[in-house]
Amino acid sequence: MINVIRSGMNASMKHIDQISNNIANARTTGFKRSISQFEDFYSEKVSFLSPSKIGNGTLVTDTRTSRSQGPLLETGQTLDLAIEGQGLFVLNKPGSSNAEEAQYTRDGSFTLDVEGYIVSNDGQRLKSSAGGDFRVPRQAQNDAGDTVFLTELVIDTSGNVIAQMNDRSVVKVGRIGLAKFSDETRLKAEGRNLFTANQASGPAQIGPAFEGEYGKVISGALEMSNSDMTRELTDLMRAQQAFSGSSRLMQAETELTKRLSQ
Repeated sequence: MINVIRSGMNASMKHIDQISNNIANARTTGFKRSISQFEDFYSEKVSFLSPSKIGNGTLVTDTRTSRSQGPLLETGQTLDLAIEGQGLFVLNKPGSSNAEEAQYTRDGSFTLDVEGYIVSNDGQRLKSSAGGDFRVPRQAQNDAGDTVFLTELVIDTSGNVIAQMNDRSVVKVGRIGLAKFSDETRLKAEGRNLFTANQASGPAQIGPAFEGEYGKVISGALEMSNSDMTRELTDLMRAQQAFSGSSRLMQAETELTKRLSQ
């Protein structure tokens, strides 16, 4: 009996940890809440007259990431990007094109580095639909051979990155690529809102934004966490009550065992 109660306490603790992480990241850009799955487990009691199963408690069998859309927050910054619909941004280390090293995120907080590349907060480069890096020209030569300078950067809903120069000419830098998977909920969390592909999620399928099943890119906005505080606090209270109930059962079982052994 004690093992059954202990399993309930362990499951409740894991559930509380998972909910607490959702609450702590309720204001984290692009964060996706996790959901615990529980199962009862049994041992087989075999007899000639009445074969049956005996309940041995409960287990947290899986923790998956919810991929539901989070609310969008307007920032007005061109390189703050949000995805409305399916897909994740593709990131990789500078100079790397190895798909196995790629990481994926819904956090669209991007900036230009000193070399003109579009990079994430940790310096990884945003990848185009063709797999290349975006390098925004700060200056270029126009058709007349004159040197022109960057005045504005525009990113449309199809993910086209366009540099507008001071002579009103434009330079198309590339088109943002988005990744989708057979099962996005199985992506491996690496921390900092970054995910990697694995066998359970399937390999990344890269395509241009706003085509087919891929979502559109919203420039000047960020997708916020999909954690809902009301729901999370309700789940937390339930998990705490389950833990408290298991604790009282454990105390009663311990006292009963102590009395019987005297």
